Amino acid sequence: MKSKRIAVIVIGVALLVGIVTVCMSEVGGSQIQVSAPLATDSAGRMRAIATESVFRLIISKENRMGTGFLHVSGNVLTAAHVIEGADPNDVVILMADGKRISVEKIVADFDVDIAMLIPKRNIKAKALPLATAERCSVGAQVSTWGFPAGYHGVHPMLSVGYLSGKDVIRSPSGKTVGRFVVNAAFNAGNSGGPLIDIESGAVIGLVASKLAPLPSYIKSALKALKDDTSISAFWVTKSDGTKERISNSQVLEQVLQYLRSQVQLVIGQAVLTGDINTFLKKHKAIK
Repeated sequence: MKSKRIAVIVIGVALLVGIVTVCMSEVGGSQIQVSAPLATDSAGRMRAIATESVFRLIISKENRMGTGFLHVSGNVLTAAHVIEGADPNDVVILMADGKRISVEKIVADFDVDIAMLIPKRNIKAKALPLATAERCSVGAQVSTWGFPAGYHGVHPMLSVGYLSGKDVIRSPSGKTVGRFVVNAAFNAGNSGGPLIDIESGAVIGLVASKLAPLPSYIKSALKALKDDTSISAFWVTKSDGTKERISNSQVLEQVLQYLRSQVQLVIGQAVLTGDINTFLKKHKAIK
């Protein structure tokens, strides 16, 4: 039975090679809600501030991690999908010095994909400046600092790219939402990080997702695998110590989804400057 399980997973990995090939030729709007650093003097100027004001977020209950950054209000901004399904007690802000800060309250807009974490105690660090208007033009060089999956360093990792344009997506509720399109390396774990205009040093957006399109028939196949509980199942232990009963099909689906999350087309999306400021004004974080 064990050999059969291994065989199923191996076959699934082999299938992914075909999936990746198809993805490269398909035109679609599928995103994975999320680095190859490029060292430049201009991007590196933000290192001192980013090191102390960009944080790794740990959501233990959801077995998830992401990135957040300090706003001048003293609160931490991140992507809403990073904290989705979590209570404030489930979220930890991890500082560069190893200190953990608990969260008192969470406010979020899941249509725009932005959230604000209100910490239980003050964070003594210099906040990243936030642009008040969208003055960054297409072709401008941008950067982000964050904690992509697989990176375990205490300081955020730098990724550099260009603002390539704007796009429009549909939110989970069907609302039309604008997005910056960036050709930078956004990976799982980068979600919630600041998108910075390198010339001005101001935050112009918030990392939301990366492009990883799938044809509709592959999406339906993955869903079928996820929903299939009829094949022999076994127990797995998650990173938080809890156990979960899953079938071979579900293992295969999780493996394929994980490998898909590692596919890098170097195209990402970020929340717009105006949407960030509107959210902050609504929740009285700025005037």
